[in-house]
Amino acid sequence: MRTTRTTALTGLLVAAAVLTACGGQDTGSANTDAPSIPAQQWTPGTPPPSGSDPTRTPPPAATSLPDIAAGVDRQDPDSVATAALTVWFTWNTAVDAGPNDAAARTAPLLTAEYAREITSTTAQSSPGAQWLGWAASGAVLTPDLAADDEPVPPQTDSTAYRSYRVTQRIDGAPVGERVVATILRRRSGGWEVSRIQDK
Repeated sequence: MRTTRTTALTGLLVAAAVLTACGGQDTGSANTDAPSIPAQQWTPGTPPPSGSDPTRTPPPAATSLPDIAAGVDRQDPDSVATAALTVWFTWNTAVDAGPNDAAARTAPLLTAEYAREITSTTAQSSPGAQWLGWAASGAVLTPDLAADDEPVPPQTDSTAYRSYRVTQRIDGAPVGERVVATILRRRSGGWEVSRIQDK
């Protein structure tokens, strides 16, 4: 399991490093990091698959952060990464149509390119049976974060890599766990997340 995760992370980070080296300075062009974690059974930034519900629209990108991210320090990449993952993986199934609603709430902590990518397309017509089961009882999923022990590339003045083990809980009981890699870019206003990716 560790070998598989290490290989996946290595591939992600090598691809990001190569693309960064080839592109030179960040000019605000389209994001070239590795593919995003699919928030709701589709890849953000691509057209919805055939058969999806045409009446559904993507959730709008939030312009302000929820209270759970209050106090985030934009000059600290660890603070930005943990705040972004906390918002991204806090799911209120009583009001959210699917996990991508939470991803859209993370927009103020994301690069502009990444925020546009995750809110540019809608999902398939259903977020899945597990989500529907949680929604039937109005469950709220909250994440616990712990730094993962896999090595990441060293931080530079413009780029930071972080890796966390995310455990989602309902009323304190764990219902899911994953390891997530994040890439952050330093911009004029501080650090922003440019990619959230399952390892």
